[in-house]
Formats: sequence, C-alpha cells, structure tokens
Amino acid sequence: MNRIKDYLRRDTPGVAANLRTVPRCKSLAHLAFCVCLLLPLQAMAAGEKSLDPSLGFSDCSIGTGAGKLLAQCTTLMVPLDPEAADSGSLELAIARIPARRQSASTEAFTLLAGGPGQSALESFPAVSFAFRHIMRDYDVILVDQRGTGDSARLSCPDAPDSLGTEFELDTEHLSELAQECLDSLEHDPRLFTTSVAVKDLEQVRLALGISQWNLYGISYGTRVAQHYLRRYPDRVRTMVLDAVVPPEVTLGPDIAPLAQRTLDLIFQRCVDDSGCFEAFGDLKELTRTLLESLEKQPRTLTFEDVATGKLTTLEFTREHLAITLRLMSYSSQTAAILPSMLHEALINDNFAPLARQANLQSQSLGDSLSTGMHHSVICTEDAPFMTAVPVDEDPEFSYMGDAVVDSLLASCKPWPVGRIDEDFKEPLISDKPVLILSGEADPVTPPRYGEQVAKTLVNSRHLINPQQGHMQAPFGCMPVLLAQFVETADALSLDTDCLERMRVLPFFIDANGPLP
Repeated sequence: MNRIKDYLRRDTPGVAANLRTVPRCKSLAHLAFCVCLLLPLQAMAAGEKSLDPSLGFSDCSIGTGAGKLLAQCTTLMVPLDPEAADSGSLELAIARIPARRQSASTEAFTLLAGGPGQSALESFPAVSFAFRHIMRDYDVILVDQRGTGDSARLSCPDAPDSLGTEFELDTEHLSELAQECLDSLEHDPRLFTTSVAVKDLEQVRLALGISQWNLYGISYGTRVAQHYLRRYPDRVRTMVLDAVVPPEVTLGPDIAPLAQRTLDLIFQRCVDDSGCFEAFGDLKELTRTLLESLEKQPRTLTFEDVATGKLTTLEFTREHLAITLRLMSYSSQTAAILPSMLHEALINDNFAPLARQANLQSQSLGDSLSTGMHHSVICTEDAPFMTAVPVDEDPEFSYMGDAVVDSLLASCKPWPVGRIDEDFKEPLISDKPVLILSGEADPVTPPRYGEQVAKTLVNSRHLINPQQGHMQAPFGCMPVLLAQFVETADALSLDTDCLERMRVLPFFIDANGPLP
C-alpha cells in the first residue's frame, strides 16, 4: 500500500489522498493481481477452542508488509506422494485465527489462494477485512498449498511466470529458464498439482478435527475449492467462488481477448462519463496508436524505483504497455487512474508514470508467486488441453496478441506433466450451497464463467457486480452478505439490494482526483 501511495504522490500529486484504501494485491491470477484491503496489525481474538495439542500451535504473525495479523501457527507432515508410502514427506504451513466468540462448533472457514502460486498465509491478512463478520463466529484455518509459502515452496527466482505477467518474449529463452528452474527443484514437481493438494487439505481437516469446511476460493483457488468438493462432498458445508474458473476451462487462450474486452469496457465507461470524456476523449484508438508507436520506437526512460528509491533506466516497449494495461484493468481502483496516465504519455510524451507502474507490478508479482508451483499447475491442468486459437492480427481484437499462449507453451515445454485426476476437467455437479461472485469488468474470469459453473451447481446463486474487476469480497456490503451466507448456508434467500448502492471509484481527471 505504501508503495502505491508513494508512486501516486510522485506521479500525480494529490491522487493518493483521494484514493480509498487500495490494496497491494499479489495476484493473480491469476494472474493473481486481486483487489484487497490492507488491515493494520490486529490482536488475537479471545474465545479459543482447543485443537490437537500434538500439532504444537504457537503464536505468530502472518502476512507481508503492513498487512499482518497475529495468529497461531503450526506445521503438519504429509506424504510427498499420497499414493506411495515410501516417497518421503513434506511440511505444510498452517495458521489459525480463532473466532472472536467462543462456541462449540467444529466447523472452520478457509481461504484458498489464487495464482496459482500464492501463499494463503501471506495473502489472507490483506483481505481479512472482507471476512471480519465471518471471523466473529468461525475459526479461520489457513494452509499454504504445497509448493507455496512455507510449504516446500518451489522457487524459481529467475524464471518468469507463464501467464504473461513478464516482459520476456523470447520463447526459447523462456524454455531455458523453465529448464533451469526444473533442475534446481528439490522435489518432484509432478506432485504439486491441484489433484494432490486437495488431499493435503483433507489431511489438515482430519488432523484438526474439523467437521466441515466453509470454503472461500479466489481465482485459481476456485479450481481447488471445486475439486475438493468433488473429492470430499460431505466435508464441505458452504462454498464461495470469487472470480471462478470452471473446471473445464483451459486458462491461456481466453486471456488476450478477455483483456481486450475489459479494456474496452473501461474506455467506454470513460466515454460515458462526461468529465473523463471531456478531459481525455475516446482513448481506444489513441491507445492503439500508442501501442503501434512503441512497437516501432521504444522509449528509454529514467525514473525513480519506488521500492528502492533509486533511479532506474528502462527501455519501455509495447510489451511493457500491454502488461501494464492488463494489470491495471484488474480493479476499478487502478482503472480509475489509467486514463490520466495514458493521456500523460499521449499528450506530454511522459511515460514515467506507466513505466513506474510496470516496474512496480513486475516486482510485486515476482515476490508473491511461487513460479515452480505455478508451472506445475499450468503445465498439467491447462497446457496439455490447449488447442491453437488464432488471434486476429487487428489490435482491436486483443492488444496482447498471441504472446500469452506462446509464453505459456514455451515455459511448459520442458516441464513434466503432473498428476491429474481423470474427472478433473469435468463440470462439477453438486447440491451444496454455493455463492458465485463475478465482476462485470473482470479481465481473466468473466461473468460467463460464473454462469457456466452455476449450471451444474443446483443450489447456487451467481452475483455480478457492474463495472467491478477481479475479486468481489471486499466491496460494498459483500462482507455482510458473505457472513449471512456462511451462517445460513442459503444463497438463494440473501437480500442483495444493498449491492445496488455499490459504485466504482470515479476516474481521476487531474492531480486533484475525480471531479466533485
């Protein structure tokens, strides 16, 4: 959060003071650039239930930077290969945040992190504000999925991820980096997939004596949640799928057209907003022209790195702009400042704000994702199912072109295909209570994904928030609705009228912020 505020102060004085608390999300998604709300350090709640003392819970703090929480931490040894007793073991990192009100309930709430490659223990504090009402009555149990965080993290510090969040376009070099990463790993990466991870989550449930989970999955975490429900239907009480990925969907081919769809929605919203349109005009064609200009002539820039305070020189290319456009499209907050940044580059030839943003996002994502685990999931659960999807050469179709698919396949070329259950890619059929959340302007998991999942979840309800991006839990009255859903296990009876009052952050017209 401080980095973002510092960045905004340097490039657009007065902007940070007008922003609501905008999280620094380490996402993505999913790309996992999700929208979160950072909390100050919170004290451990009273009212604790006893858990298995052999696990040796002890006081700890979880999270990163300013977004930290006090918790109780422990580890659990699980088989490296659940199907081979002599395979060795690995240690899962677990955190518990006790409910504020004491009860005899043996149910628990857990967040399944995105990425793939994010740590649940690191990412939860930044979004815990969204679950504050749930945390009153339910213990929160967090588990770093195998390969992430402190659960035998598969780190590849020099290897970019395969979903287009880096600026490396040399596919041969990407394959070399993936091979170097593969050679450096301590464990067999074929055992770090979703099909294996859900067995770990079940082991945690058994070890802690939890009767049922209330699952919340975000982005890739929705894939984990759905597969856990498929394998252990009686162990799930409720499930929230926020920015859902249908089991049968292959990530990769849709990313470029979905990114263009969201950018078009942002530009159209600017056209429909009299203040934004008067200040910046219709940015769609201007941005296309800017991309073409950078492809012909990249700009060499020197700017201050907000993370280090040092001057950084960067050759800002078309690819830098494309990645920056995509990442800033993930939330309505960052989308609110995008037109002014583009206008500054177009009219004043000042690319420093965009370059600084590109640099900041790249660093943030590199710190948060476990690249080896990311590869293990994507190269098993997506790349083998990918068919060639021709991308229209017209930049209007997709400003990202075919770079995402090429990068993904290049990174997966040396990577072994891991363990995947036979029914993994089949639609999930269940009558469990499920709440599905989508943002209209989500650039990676659009509302149609939620509609697709809802067809076979007969006891589900799909809520779509207009103009919002990736992740819905923190916004408006959604935290209250989440708590009501978990309490009643009934999505169909939720009174969602309060969502009609939700508004996105207005576009910033100048250094003073939005118009009055």
